[in-house]
Amino acid sequence: MLEDYRYWKDLDYTPASRDVVPASLAGRVHAGQRALDVGCHHGAASFFMASIGLRVLGIDINPRAVEVARRQRPMSTAGRWPEFVVADFLADRFAEPASFDVVVLNRFLTCLPAFPDWQSGLERAQDLLVDGGVIYVNDFLLMPACDHNRSRYVQGHASGGRWGNFAVLDEQDQASFVAHHHSAQELRRIAAPYRLACLRRYSTRSRNGYPSRMFELIGVLEARPLRIG
Repeated sequence: MLEDYRYWKDLDYTPASRDVVPASLAGRVHAGQRALDVGCHHGAASFFMASIGLRVLGIDINPRAVEVARRQRPMSTAGRWPEFVVADFLADRFAEPASFDVVVLNRFLTCLPAFPDWQSGLERAQDLLVDGGVIYVNDFLLMPACDHNRSRYVQGHASGGRWGNFAVLDEQDQASFVAHHHSAQELRRIAAPYRLACLRRYSTRSRNGYPSRMFELIGVLEARPLRIG
């Protein structure tokens, strides 16, 4: 099934959206903290975080993407290179719980169209954060008023997917994978465990000129209650 996120393991894909770096984290984090970049692709966000002094682990399920990231050597990191690892965020044990001060889900949730995987992704991100840690999420919002997108949502829903799922076509107009755009209710679910430091909705355009609605969320994980017994 194309809703299986593990299809990304073998995809050689140029994202339709331009690289986004979590610039809004600057001033909210400090040098020496440990950060996780989930679905790091070619490392743009990882290298940005390294440039502001974070110790970064970038993971991606796609070995070719990680290989490209490892070859990058931007001057802006001032010699503090991220570590890049091939890993399945939902399945692999690449770190212990509460190992990171910062977790970045940069256009990652859109790649989890199946609701159980999406839910697991949110739970895993929260589990990996220390108390007081920061989550950064940048992703796509639903655009039902856009005829192009609404027709794709309708087709995706008719195929048994949740509302907001749609097939992304390759150059031969064949379905390559399924992506997801987020509803207001899903956005509230993403934000629920955190004290919000930033929630911004904005408009942009894809590389192909299509309009996109995005959100940027920064949340702080408050101290977990003590477990007795």
